[in-house]
Amino acid sequence: MSKTQVPLMHVTIRRDANTITPVTVPPYELTMLRQMFGKENVSEGEQASVIEVESTNEYERLSAKYGQAKVAKVFGDDEGERLTELVEKAAVKAQKAAAKGEKGDKSAEKAPE
Repeated sequence: MSKTQVPLMHVTIRRDANTITPVTVPPYELTMLRQMFGKENVSEGEQASVIEVESTNEYERLSAKYGQAKVAKVFGDDEGERLTELVEKAAVKAQKAAAKGEKGDKSAEKAPE
């Protein structure tokens, strides 16, 4: 099994008028949070970092965290195939963003001191 690099996003969850909880999750996990707390209560922020995950294990990880019934409701009961596709899609977006960032960094490195 190969590891896939996916971004981690800063996210805030408004639980009630006085409680806002900051979390850091991969982009595909936002769907779970929005389903649980409502779209208007989950705000996506900047990218925090990049982590390596095994896309085939993400269904099990989310099931352990949120419960299998909730994960199946959001991502389907297909043994994690749809979620694996979403993990791979997030990795592709992260690679494209990194490639754009590297081009900008190289030009900055060439500047005379």
